[in-house]
Amino acid sequence: MIKEATATVFTFGLVEGRYCLGLVFHPRLGVWIPPGGHVETDETAAEAALREVAEETGLTARLLPPPHERYPDGYPHPPVSPPWWIVEVPVGPDRHTDADHVHVDHMFVALAASGTAGTADHPFTWRTEADLSEPDAIIADARGQAKLLFGRIHGMLGEQTGWPT
Repeated sequence: MIKEATATVFTFGLVEGRYCLGLVFHPRLGVWIPPGGHVETDETAAEAALREVAEETGLTARLLPPPHERYPDGYPHPPVSPPWWIVEVPVGPDRHTDADHVHVDHMFVALAASGTAGTADHPFTWRTEADLSEPDAIIADARGQAKLLFGRIHGMLGEQTGWPT
């Protein structure tokens, strides 16, 4: 089975005083999804995540670190931002591969520098936590993760120096 690395980003922004989740409309699937796409050969999954957010939404974002162990003092290699989750998603033929294959999806959480999206490749919307109960608000397989993250967003940002809370 062919496996391809992809990156997905649950991107939050402060919009009119409350945190919202940024979603793009996927034209082939016909659903609202977190931004994301394939990891290129010259980038890490974290680099692809930020590139995809910028391309698909026009937003500048910063990745939020997941709960994880810190490296020991003096560790000699530069760290790479780890994803929150890594999952294997079976997919059919797409514009990258003309056969059934698997996306090894590195899922990140990010905070947008502002709530104003710029020029983007896809239609874009902000969704509140309450919006997630609407059937077409977000692709079904990301709904649970989005609800979990909304429940943690204030705590996550409270631990980040320099982030609005």
